Amino acid sequence: MSSRVRLILVLSLLLLAPAYGADEVQSRRADLGVRLFRTLLAADLDLPKKTVENNQLLVVFYYVDDKRRAEELASRFVGQPAEKVRDMVVITEVSNDPAFAKYATRGPAAVFIAQPPNASLLRSVIKFGIDRHLIVYSPFEGHVEKGVLGGLAVEAQVKPFVNMTTLDQSHVSLKAFFMQVAKKFK
Repeated sequence: MSSRVRLILVLSLLLLAPAYGADEVQSRRADLGVRLFRTLLAADLDLPKKTVENNQLLVVFYYVDDKRRAEELASRFVGQPAEKVRDMVVITEVSNDPAFAKYATRGPAAVFIAQPPNASLLRSVIKFGIDRHLIVYSPFEGHVEKGVLGGLAVEAQVKPFVNMTTLDQSHVSLKAFFMQVAKKFK
């Protein structure tokens, strides 16, 4: 099945959201978001500076209590066979530590929120991204407006969604073309 057909199927399911429960809608948003996240990550102009050993990009998938789902999304993000981002190998890890203590010396290039946390935990993840100058991405509704740097806007079209204040505070620079097509929250 082509990626275009899959995208149309996912969008159709999102439009049918009232027929599904809230958990199903969040799951569909996460599935769609994991694909759009790659585009946002590739748009980071400083991405080559954010590699770990062997020129690899470390992407952390943050979860609250569903580790299996975070691992599933991380696996889907890497792809089979593994897909590179701007010619760099991607490695993923999952974590439910909102302080990201494990990453004090070995920082990730980005964080994907795989499960919506409560407001306090969300603020902690956002602060980590701002302090470390990295992309925090959430596919969940309302997170960009609360300070997450990037997400998705489901309207007539699905578009990348960027919080301009957080982008500025994080000192992340994105490619001009990406910013032209993205919906911006100020």
